Amino acid sequence: MALLPGRVAVVTGGGSGIGRAIARRFAAEGARVAVADLNRESAEHVAAEIQADGGAALAVPTDVADSAQVDALFARVAREWGTVDILSNNAGIGELSPPLRAQTEQAFQAIMGGARRSLGVTSRMDDAEWRRMLDVHLFGTFACTRAALRIMEERGRGAIVNMASVAGLAGIPGSAHYGAAKAGIIGFTKSVAQEVGGANIRVNAIAPGLIDTPMTADIPPMLRQMVLLRTPLGRSGVPEDIAAVALFLVSDEASFVTGQVVSPNGGLYT
Repeated sequence: MALLPGRVAVVTGGGSGIGRAIARRFAAEGARVAVADLNRESAEHVAAEIQADGGAALAVPTDVADSAQVDALFARVAREWGTVDILSNNAGIGELSPPLRAQTEQAFQAIMGGARRSLGVTSRMDDAEWRRMLDVHLFGTFACTRAALRIMEERGRGAIVNMASVAGLAGIPGSAHYGAAKAGIIGFTKSVAQEVGGANIRVNAIAPGLIDTPMTADIPPMLRQMVLLRTPLGRSGVPEDIAAVALFLVSDEASFVTGQVVSPNGGLYT
């Protein structure tokens, strides 16, 4: 039996990686899925994949850091499908610009050679890079949640799952802006869950460990090796691992679960 029959879901960052896996899994369980992504072609490709499998999907190009675009996204979904039952906030950007990535790689090489030194990333990070990271991850999660709640509160039901990271729980060297954004999402999730529970709306977060996606493909090899060595299962995860958790959290199987942070990370952080 399908877990999401007739539900309407908005999946941001749905054009690739974890978002794509979540969009496809929700659709396979009976949901109509709005695939929102900054990349129009990626959103349309995933929507076409869902439709080819017999599901219902809508591609909506959206920059979640732009509240006007976010509001237009939810207005369109409500207009075409009548409501929003589920929101999965996944939109995100890579952790480091090319110059900072190069700095990190050089520092890691020195450290692996026995040097004792700082990675030197935060001291070289400019305002724009810091703000863009928080705009997409943290503000984007807020803007989409706000728009969804305007629909869900009126209907008296809904489920939201936000994508945090193990970096928001334990930190990550060389990516303080990413860790700060993800920690903010965790605090946001817990606060909103307490606020809206009386309207029968559940809000949870997922904090993945290292997952193989296009966004993590550029992680410096030294950092990847360090993370895998500290992961008891000895491997990185795949997007479908996270989609399975997201499905549980938005389904009726998790009807008594809210304000929680579930961390599928292979044992990296416990």
